[in-house]
Amino acid sequence: MRVGFHERRRSLPDLVRLLRSTPRDPACDPILSLAALERLLPLLPPYGAGRCVKRSLLLLDLWSRAGVAPSLHLGLRGTANDRIGHAWITTREPGLETYRPPDVVEAFRA
Repeated sequence: MRVGFHERRRSLPDLVRLLRSTPRDPACDPILSLAALERLLPLLPPYGAGRCVKRSLLLLDLWSRAGVAPSLHLGLRGTANDRIGHAWITTREPGLETYRPPDVVEAFRA
């Protein structure tokens, strides 16, 4: 609910800072968080966002709780007349990355 509440009220850099400042929770497992999120994603806010943006914002919050230091990336792919956006999360932890198509050009990182 925290992501859904703040997503429309803050700029993206402020939202990223807020989600990263989430208090640590030693019981939060990043692998279980990812698995649960994939199943519940259609039911969770923010409702107006695409799947990859929603997944990335929620993982930013969940993985910050788990003590992982995630980075949010936004990029574009396609031609100048037909661009498609994509969002993904990276970490320094092996196995904790979300999908980035090879033809996506990174435009924003936080």
